[in-house]
Formats: sequence, structure tokens, C-alpha cells
Amino acid sequence: MATQNLPLAGVRVLELAGLAPGPYAGMVLSDFGADVVRVDRAGTTFSTDVLSRYKRSISVSLKSPSGLALLRTLLSAPSVRGCSNINCKCSQAKQANCMNNINQGVWRADVLIDPFRPGVLERLGLGPDVLLAANPGLIIARLTGFRREGPYGKMAGHDINYVALSGVLLLTMLSGSLGGNVALLGRKNDKPYFPANLLADFAGGGIMAVIGILIALLSRQKTGRGQVVEIDMVTGTRYISSFPLMMSRPSLGFPIWDQPRGENLLDGGAPWYDVFETSDKGYMSVGALENHFYTIFINKMLENAKKEHVPNPAPSPNTQMDRSTWPDLERFLTATFKTKTRDEWTKIFLGTDACCVPVLNRQEVDQDGVGKDEPGTRLTTQQFENGDGGVPGPAPKLVSTPARGPGDSTSFFLTPGKDTRRVLKEAGFEKETNKLIEEGAVEISEDDDDEGDVKAKL
Repeated sequence: MATQNLPLAGVRVLELAGLAPGPYAGMVLSDFGADVVRVDRAGTTFSTDVLSRYKRSISVSLKSPSGLALLRTLLSAPSVRGCSNINCKCSQAKQANCMNNINQGVWRADVLIDPFRPGVLERLGLGPDVLLAANPGLIIARLTGFRREGPYGKMAGHDINYVALSGVLLLTMLSGSLGGNVALLGRKNDKPYFPANLLADFAGGGIMAVIGILIALLSRQKTGRGQVVEIDMVTGTRYISSFPLMMSRPSLGFPIWDQPRGENLLDGGAPWYDVFETSDKGYMSVGALENHFYTIFINKMLENAKKEHVPNPAPSPNTQMDRSTWPDLERFLTATFKTKTRDEWTKIFLGTDACCVPVLNRQEVDQDGVGKDEPGTRLTTQQFENGDGGVPGPAPKLVSTPARGPGDSTSFFLTPGKDTRRVLKEAGFEKETNKLIEEGAVEISEDDDDEGDVKAKL
């Protein structure tokens, strides 16, 4: 697909290299057409960031006055604000983000992704006050783990810490007969556990950053002004978890999370919303929440059950919500699922509304047909032979202006400084490039593929 046809074509993003949420936000924007330039610190020869497809990299010394001056220029407004194209009749004639603006040819950022701890940008002389004064149209997305102004703001942390402070790991009942602690994530008689580093880093952090950036871009179309977008992963996790947090309140009259850990409808407490092992050590997921789905599910299970596994009285659609029957139902489902392989159960439930499907690993996703027909979800043949499996495709799917697929990108990894020379050229620094290299302000990697003075490459 031609780059200019992508929905975010023309949006330029400067992503300061960081971990997890920042790179993920940049990858989502680049998947949909934004020109994302990652700023790696000079001296970095290899990056483990696998969320770098379609991005470019420049290596800049944040300790060099010339390097910091370069970043300020890349984040500044074009020298002439507004659309000076005399043939343009756009409604943005006094704004620099008109696509017909002849000044758009010089690379300047629309968006900055800041993954640093509070105060770092300010100490570098790149605080929002400085940047917005030089470029009122700039959007500064600032990602932090803890709330910037809170007691934990300057502390180090990771996903598990942010989820812990969000109230999601342990829901505290404010009223009601239970009066104790109810964990959202965890099994009965076990400690709370967290879902890898998905909830805070990527949902509460990366996705929230993308949403904030896109909203700010829409706002800029109306006002011509950029703004600071604050994202902290504690608040982001709470927002993502609005439904379970709100449904834990007894005052609603029908709370879903009103029981101790592992005894609620959607946390594995209900036997008909859980994962069960099969005879070949595979797993089936069951999500028969609504009674009309549960009716189909339990009837299928009874049809395929051994007589000795069926309790007395037998499970019935009429007793789905009777908690006193859940222990017997759990034992029945556990024993029955172990009588057949995962593939056998898959065939039994395929095409039904029983809400019962197999648990797939990443290699099986493409083989099963879930992702194999999506453009760009496959790696190279060699990578498949090595057992790496497929690559997640971009979501959501835009019918008229879809994103680029991951299969179109040649590598997960991006060499730091690979595009330094090319980006400097686009930014109007072609004549100053060698001087910046000599001053140690920037570095150029060995595999820089831009045409230029080969001798200047480091």
C-alpha cells in the first residue's frame, strides 16, 4: 500500500527511546502511516525493542549541547507558520498543518512521545513550556508509570506495581455485608496475580497514549494548537478496568465482583466461565455466561459424558446460578473434559453457541485459521520453520484505509542510528551533518542505507 494512502500519513512523530508502552504507542501510529522517528541515545549499538516496525532511528547525544539543540529544532515549528501555497483554498490557511503547505517538506515533529521519568525533559531543557513556546502546534505525549504529581511519582516501577496501585489487583468493598477485600485477579485461596505485563504497560499505558495523541490531533485541526497529553499507567489501568471496578459495588444491586477471590462470575469462580484441561494436556475455554448459551453448553457436555461422571442431580440449565451446585458442576466438567482430546472437543463445539473454544498457542493461531488470511500476519518461511509463529496484525481494521501489516516489515529490530543521515537531510541539516558527527552530537550506524559521504559514517 502506498504510504500516502494510510490514515495517519503526514503525521510526524519523534519517539524518545524507552520501554514497552512508548514503543508500542509509536508502533501503532506507524502501522497506520505515521512517520515515526525513534531517538536512540548515542553510544547504543543494539536495541532490544521489537516494537519498531516501519520506524526510523536517529542516534543523538543527550549530553551534547548540539544534540539537544538538534532535538529542539526537530520539535520546533516550521520557519514560516501557515499555508503559503497561493493555490491552496484550505480552511487551515493560518495553520502549519495544512497538507498543501510548501513548508511541510522540512521534517518537523507533530508529536513527541516522552517515556522518561518526571523532570527528565525539563532538566534537558526540553520541557513542555519550552517546546510549546517554540511550536504551539506540538503534541507532547508524556508516559509515566505512577501519577506524575503523586507520592510515588519519582520512584521506579513496573507493570505489577501500577496494577497494584490501580485497585484492580484487590478491590476493596466500601460497603455491604462482605466488608472485606475482593480480588479481581486471582484464584480462590490464592494470592492476587497479574496478567503478564499487559494491563498497565500496554492497555493502560500504550493504548491510552495512542488515544490521547489521536484526540489531540483532532483537537488541533479545530484550534490549531497542540497540547500536553498526560498518561500514567495507574490511572490508565483504572480507566480500562471501569467495568469490573464499577460492577464490584454492592449498591448496584447486581454486582459481578461481590464475592471473595475466585468465587465470582468472571474470575473462574463460576465453573461455566473457566478453562479446563483435556486428555492430551490441551485446554478448552468455557464462557457460557448467558443461560441460553449455557443450555447449549451443558447439554453438549451431558451428551458426551461418561455415566459415572454425571452427578445426581445432573447439571441443568435451571440451576446455572445456584452456587450450591457449583462444586459438583466443577468436578463434572473437569472429569468430562479429560475424557477427550482438545481437537475432539473443538469439533464437538464448532459451529455452536456454547461459547466453548480451544486455547491456542502462538504457533497454532495461523494454523487454525484465525490469522492466516489476514494480510501481513505471517513471518517469512524460514521464521515459521523455526517455530516462531505469526505476528499480531494491526487492529482495528479500517476497510477503506487499512493499516500496514507486520509482514510488510523486514525486521522486528531497528539498528540505532540507521536513519540519522536521511532524517537530518529531510530536516534541512544536510550540510551540517558531518559537523554534528564530529562534535559527537549524532552518530550514524554502519548499516545506514542513505546515500551520502560513506567516509562520514562511524
